[in-house]
Amino acid sequence: MLYTFAEFQIQGYVGRRTELGGGKVLKVSIAATDSWKDKDSGELRERTDWNTVTLFERNTAGFAWLKENLKPGDLVHVRGRIGESNYAKDGQTVYETSLTADRFAVVPVGKDG
Repeated sequence: MLYTFAEFQIQGYVGRRTELGGGKVLKVSIAATDSWKDKDSGELRERTDWNTVTLFERNTAGFAWLKENLKPGDLVHVRGRIGESNYAKDGQTVYETSLTADRFAVVPVGKDG
């Protein structure tokens, strides 16, 4: 059988972070901005996407350090697994895509970052 996988990679800035599960889970909102030149007007356009990444104490290296030191505005590089799930709510099926970090690093930036 061939090895298969579904993974993601994000480099962006930390927005909000939330501790869950008695401090064993961190949910981190990360902003990644894409920019392009509009072909009609020539103007520079931007779009920021916010992605929520889940870190689990049991499978994220440096979890304790991140829990104590990660702050909004930090530039981070994250790699991990993409998963999909669904559940019933009020008679409707709700579909969810989850991003679970395997590697999470704060990127050092200079004063002019």
